Amino acid sequence: MSQINKLAYVDNKLGATSQGQQTTRIIFNTIIAPGTTNGLSFFTSFQGLTNGQTNLVQNRLDSAESMVIKSIWLAQFNSGGQLQNFGGEQPSTLSIIVGNQQVVKDLPIQFNQGDSGQAFDRLHADGGSSYANVPPGAFAEKQVVQPCEIRLLTDIVIPPQVSFEVRIQANNVNYGDGAVVCALSGYGKIFSAGNTF
Repeated sequence: MSQINKLAYVDNKLGATSQGQQTTRIIFNTIIAPGTTNGLSFFTSFQGLTNGQTNLVQNRLDSAESMVIKSIWLAQFNSGGQLQNFGGEQPSTLSIIVGNQQVVKDLPIQFNQGDSGQAFDRLHADGGSSYANVPPGAFAEKQVVQPCEIRLLTDIVIPPQVSFEVRIQANNVNYGDGAVVCALSGYGKIFSAGNTF
């Protein structure tokens, strides 16, 4: 089933309108100065965040909007705004909760970043390789530090007006004094008023 058909099927089962505008959709949320912790919860707190730190005001989409998640992007920045290895590439897992269901359970993320090994999707493998053997003055061919990106093989649907959350579980990991960001990207429908304007 294509992502478009799956989204229409879920919307129809829930009685949601399917008259919205089709679009590429990216939603993101930031946690400021998380420090050392055993876990992070994205899309649960929006207070005090600017438009550059989140593009939502609540942990659910509007009544006429829905989305299929195709990839998850995680990044960590220091207080100076420089990109860091997410969680220092320490072993950690990611879960996605939609409504009262856990739709992604304990997905290990450390394999999808930096020098840790082969990416799940083989698209981002070795993206964060080090420059140990690069001669001085050589032109950089790839970025040393990259965000963690996971492409999902299944279509995860966020229906309209259903709460959702992304949880990272780790063991005493230092996420620093800057910020960590989680972005969900994929296909979606946004409100369309039709032909009235």
